[in-house]
Amino acid sequence: MAPIFALYLPLYALRLGADPLEIGLVGGASWASYSFAPYLIGRYSDRLRMRKAFIAVSLVMLTACSLAYTLVESPAQLIALRLVEGVAWSILWPIMDVAISEDASWESNKALSIYNAVWSTAGAIGPLLGGSLILFAGSIRGVFLVTALLTAASVVVMALFFREGGRPAAPLARPQAGAEAPTVEVRRGRRPGRRARDLFWVFVVGMVMISSVRGVLFTFYPPLAQSQGVSIAVIALIGFTFGVGRAVVFVLSTRDEIRGFILDDRNVEKVLLASLGLCAIGGVLPLAGDRSGAIGFLAFGVVAFSGSFLVTASQANFISGAEPHRRGAGAGIYESTIGIGLAISPILAGFFSGGSLSLPFLVVPIGFGISVPVFLYLLRHARGREEPDGRQRR
Repeated sequence: MAPIFALYLPLYALRLGADPLEIGLVGGASWASYSFAPYLIGRYSDRLRMRKAFIAVSLVMLTACSLAYTLVESPAQLIALRLVEGVAWSILWPIMDVAISEDASWESNKALSIYNAVWSTAGAIGPLLGGSLILFAGSIRGVFLVTALLTAASVVVMALFFREGGRPAAPLARPQAGAEAPTVEVRRGRRPGRRARDLFWVFVVGMVMISSVRGVLFTFYPPLAQSQGVSIAVIALIGFTFGVGRAVVFVLSTRDEIRGFILDDRNVEKVLLASLGLCAIGGVLPLAGDRSGAIGFLAFGVVAFSGSFLVTASQANFISGAEPHRRGAGAGIYESTIGIGLAISPILAGFFSGGSLSLPFLVVPIGFGISVPVFLYLLRHARGREEPDGRQRR
């Protein structure tokens, strides 16, 4: 459902007469609360195991938002509803991240990879479903009526099959002298300590940067493509391409050897720099202009494929790498970094668009030009924490 909202609500705003600034607000408003609320929800869920109730509340809110989208008459109403929608997503995703990572049937990183592969596959189907409904009904409003029905059905499914975990995990006790040290799950090449804390900020900046690209792409490409004569069917297929690109990486990451390469700290610089560089290239491609939609396929595919490597590494750093009693907070931080990028970039792009639907894509290279030096500094600082022989500096 999230890809349907992200892809078609900006197009809906355009049909309601929104200007580029209002389109940017439609794209970023739902993520304004998402930039901080997931962290609060994640921390709270660590203390009180009320995940089922939280998920139910979020799905009911999303159902109500979907129904309300069918009734809006102005971009301002759409923007207000997006703020409420963002609160609902802020409740849902951190709790789902933690619940999956705690599945005792799988090693946590693998469980997250399987989870990512499932939801990204569903995310690929969503745009096709939405595009088909628009073509069949002749209106975007019908899409949100269907998403409301689907979300309402998911409340029932969740009530029947979701089970609460046990009591919150307690902090790990410090072993006494002579006692056998507990076995902990670590990533190959990982040395817990100061370097891991330094890498925290590297992943924060990296996730904000790739989320910014995604925010501009989903918010402004559908209206731009429509204004250039690209059909709804092609826009739906472009959204499908994004989901497929992500699903390919996440399916590959379920393989131990590939996941091991991505999560190995000795490869962190290669993974991060390659992901960010390719995302920047993909995010600026719509500036070229194209009435066939070919540029859209390339841009969405490149951003989806390259960004998913960083997503996999970040989840491991924020969620799986956290102590069991702090995974909710870790999931909240991970989701909040996504929200920061998705909120800031569309709004700034709309503000500086000058009334153009193509100029917002200039935000991508400008943002990267400003952020990359900061990212490289943080990466170099983290690298400096470890001696050539692998020992950490004190």
